[in-house]
Amino acid sequence: MGRDGGDELVGTAMLGADPPVDVLALRGELTDAFRRLDEGRAEDVLDRCFAAMPLEDALRDVVVPLMHGVGDDWASGAFSVAQEHFATHVVRSRLTVLSRGWSRGDGPVAWLACPPGELHDLPLFPFGIVLHQRGWRIRFFGAHTPVHDLLAVARVSPPDLVVLAATTPHRFSARRWELTRLAQAAPLAVAGEGATWHIAEAVGAELLVGDPVTAAQGVALRRSGSAVEEPA
Repeated sequence: MGRDGGDELVGTAMLGADPPVDVLALRGELTDAFRRLDEGRAEDVLDRCFAAMPLEDALRDVVVPLMHGVGDDWASGAFSVAQEHFATHVVRSRLTVLSRGWSRGDGPVAWLACPPGELHDLPLFPFGIVLHQRGWRIRFFGAHTPVHDLLAVARVSPPDLVVLAATTPHRFSARRWELTRLAQAAPLAVAGEGATWHIAEAVGAELLVGDPVTAAQGVALRRSGSAVEEPA
C-alpha cells in the first residue's frame, strides 16, 4: 500500500450522468481547512465528498492522497506538527465511523496491524473498510503491535489473512524471525512504503502494492478467485 492515488483522473471522477467531481478541489479545500485548524469546514467538505462519490472512490481519490499530501507538507515544513496531528485526528475520526461493524458477518477474517515501532496505522483503515465492503471481517490491532502476540493467537485461531504495514523496511527486517513464524501460522501480507519484495520473499509473505483501496480490492479479488478454483 504505497502512495498511489487518484491524480491519473486529472482532477475529476465521473459518476454516470452526474457532473464530474473535482477531487483536486476537494483535497485543496480539506488541506486549507486543516491548515486553518477549521474542523467544522473539514467535516463539511468530507460530507460533500462522501455524498457525491462512491465510498471506495472517495477513499482512493480524495482521502488517501490527501493524507499523503499532508505528510509531504509536514516533511517540507509547510505544515506544523500540530497541523498534521489535527488533520490526522479529523480523518481518523471519519474513518473510525466508516469502520463501525467491520468485524461482523460470516466472511473471511483479516487482521490488520503495524509491527513494533510503527505508529502510522491510518492507511489500514481504508484498506479494512474496502475489504469489509467485499465481505471480509476485520480485526484491527493498529500501531506498534507485538508480532509474538499475533503469533500466539494465530497458532490457536488463524485468520484468513494477516496484513502488517510499515513506513520503513527496518520495521520488518528487525522482526524477520517472528514474521517468518507468523507466515507459517497464517497467510501473511506486508504493505506500506517499508514493504519490499526482498522482505516479503524472506519471510514468506505476500507483498501488497499500490494504494490501500486498490490493494484491498486486489486481495478480495484474488481470494475470491482462489475460493472458486478450489475443488469441492
